[in-house]
Amino acid sequence: MKKINAIFFDLGKVLVDYDLKILEEGYSGSGNVSEEIMNDYIMRSDIGRSYMEGRITSSKFFYLTNRYFKLRMKYLDFYRVWNSIFYPCPEMENIVKNIRNDYPDIRLILVSDTNEAHFDFIRKEYNFLELMDHFVLSYEVGKMKPHPSIFKEAIRLSGKIAKEILYVDDRADLIKAARTMGLCAFRFTGYENLRKQLGTFDILV
Repeated sequence: MKKINAIFFDLGKVLVDYDLKILEEGYSGSGNVSEEIMNDYIMRSDIGRSYMEGRITSSKFFYLTNRYFKLRMKYLDFYRVWNSIFYPCPEMENIVKNIRNDYPDIRLILVSDTNEAHFDFIRKEYNFLELMDHFVLSYEVGKMKPHPSIFKEAIRLSGKIAKEILYVDDRADLIKAARTMGLCAFRFTGYENLRKQLGTFDILV
């Protein structure tokens, strides 16, 4: 049986859930926004990627996004909607807590494509994240997954070798990228399947 000495968790759709339709509903009164357009804007547009990779500030992102979608919103109202998309996954919170309590030698690291406003909000709202040993965040590293830099930084902080690390993410392309880095990677499809996968490494939660 392969020994796992560290676990890297993705954030959105793994440890916490989110719904981009909330952005559509929250911003629709001020501009023409849809879930699909917003997803592409956040993850693929120059403005969205610049914010996710920490190359522009929250103030600059607010200004550019307001202008892009013609939102006519104030700063606080914009970020109130921006941060309202998240909701908890109690089962995943329990899994993290159980690993921390029962397997204290396993390093837990959050590896996430996120932005300053989202992470500041999530860290305040979901205090179980403080059980993580480290946060490796795209806006701090300056690169989004699947760029090798973000995985290399997580491996460095773990102090473990790649083959001893389990990476959990909901996206198939990122699982493939992690495996090319030598990580043992598992595609997240639900907490019960994750429990089964952890059990194959004798991690019983």
